[in-house]
Amino acid sequence: MFKNSHEPVELPVGETTGVAEYGSDTVVDLLRALGTRYVPLNPGSSFRGLHDSLVNYGGNREPQILLCLHEEIAVSLAHGYAKGSGEVGVSAIHDLVGLMHASMAVYDAFCDRVPLLILGGSGPADPALRRPVDWVHSATTQAELVRDFVTWDAEPATAAAFVSDTLRAHRRAASTPRGPSYVSLDAGIQEELLKEPIALPDLELHPVAPPPAADQASIDRAVEILLGAERPAVAAGSMDWDAEATAVLVDIVEILGAVYHDDRNMVSFPSLHPQNGTGDEDWLAEADVVLAIGVQDIPGLLRRRGRGRSSAPTQQQSVVEVSTGHLGLRSWSNAFATPLPVSAQLLADPLTGARQLLAALQARLPDDQLTEDVVDVRRERIAERTREQRVRQDAAVQESWDQVPVAPSRLVSELWSAVRDVPHLLCLRNTRSWPEGVWDLAGAGSYLGHSGGGGVGYGPGAFVGGALAARDRGLLGVGIIGDGDLLMAPSALWTAVHYNIPALLVVNDNSSFYNDEPHQFAVARDRGRESANSWIGMRMADPVIDIDQLAASFGCWTAGTVTDPAQLAEAFAAGLKAAQDGATAVVHVRTQPA
Repeated sequence: MFKNSHEPVELPVGETTGVAEYGSDTVVDLLRALGTRYVPLNPGSSFRGLHDSLVNYGGNREPQILLCLHEEIAVSLAHGYAKGSGEVGVSAIHDLVGLMHASMAVYDAFCDRVPLLILGGSGPADPALRRPVDWVHSATTQAELVRDFVTWDAEPATAAAFVSDTLRAHRRAASTPRGPSYVSLDAGIQEELLKEPIALPDLELHPVAPPPAADQASIDRAVEILLGAERPAVAAGSMDWDAEATAVLVDIVEILGAVYHDDRNMVSFPSLHPQNGTGDEDWLAEADVVLAIGVQDIPGLLRRRGRGRSSAPTQQQSVVEVSTGHLGLRSWSNAFATPLPVSAQLLADPLTGARQLLAALQARLPDDQLTEDVVDVRRERIAERTREQRVRQDAAVQESWDQVPVAPSRLVSELWSAVRDVPHLLCLRNTRSWPEGVWDLAGAGSYLGHSGGGGVGYGPGAFVGGALAARDRGLLGVGIIGDGDLLMAPSALWTAVHYNIPALLVVNDNSSFYNDEPHQFAVARDRGRESANSWIGMRMADPVIDIDQLAASFGCWTAGTVTDPAQLAEAFAAGLKAAQDGATAVVHVRTQPA
């Protein structure tokens, strides 16, 4: 599909050795055995031994180093790649200072429940081996920097422990509830000559833990509640970006005659399904029972909280939850810890629990409480309302069609028209201004979601990682990024260009950290102050940033800055062709705040 996208990059010269000689060589052997294809990193002396092993022992191929210009980008790239590939993402991070840089990206992965293996350099533990800079860059229990938001961490002190602890960290990251793990590899042991060979463990005897399943009593209770519902709604989270989840969700929704609503900034259900009411939050407020499958923050989805003013619906819905519940919570972070009463809890991997629930529902139907006639009436009522909803959505897009600067809804619509017939993966999109009903998404795995932790600056690295996974699957990585997110870590674009990652990235540039302008407006209004000042400390102007030239400076193909909405179709068509020819294409668009 792509031209020149798989040409070798950074091939080492000379012969590579066939037998591990140093402690860090064993880590490369293990990564290769685990199927690791890439190790994004920003170089650091604390893992110079591992770096040498990747290049001069492993030949810089599977795993291949991906040079990133900031540690945060290295972790977010692995984050995006993990979601796009379904594999454990791996990155390498310099000791204390690198880990401090990367810590926000680690937190994002923790909140997003994404499997990452993060390898850090440390030490040396032996003071006699430390150079002057090592005293500044090493610490006792270095992992404490991220311990509160990783699934597991270790600081192995021998080469054999390098293997066992790295394997354990990899398996823990991939086991439900998933998340990042951190292993700190002592610099002295990395460079130590092995006294004897270290055999790799039999990986079949060290499997990823099977996904947890729900107990039968909880399934039975959930079925009774759902069959007794009059206005059921189903909501789902990422479902681990597993395409197999979509069919399960569709079957559940259709059996119940329920309306469906994606969790915020997630997609796990076909956009055009007649029972998909995403975008109309009244569906959730009107439901008497909400089945939440893999939804990280149910109170947030149901708007059962607020700051200063209640945002709760007038009627409290009964909730049936399918998730890992408290198993992934940590006491340090309040993420997803809002108390919520539930009528039934299936403590399970979301997809596993959904399959169990579907089988139980199928076994009970037809049921006296839920006849086919009742389901048909529900389906038609929902389908009629969603048809009306889509008419309103289309009208809203058309209403702002000719706005200057460009309306974000037109940007999305024009981009969809450009790529709809091209096999692609939507790696990134607008969060605040995404118009529902425009982009036809097939379901789980067709869009990679947001950061999880709300960290601005996640987007550039994650987009590149997602586009890399897309390339390896024969798809084109496509994304829309805000100017504020891009400008936090724009050098990720260099990595994409350098490693021949074809992609089409559109920059939605409203020249503001606009997400916070409404916050400032609300605070000033509530305090009786001048709300017209909400732009101060938000707008990126005087001078206006030339993002087109910035992207070009990293080697990207660029279309020039688009200011006229009539230019969008031509610019996107040209960008798509460039991406299909192997370029990292960037189209910079000046947009309305939204």
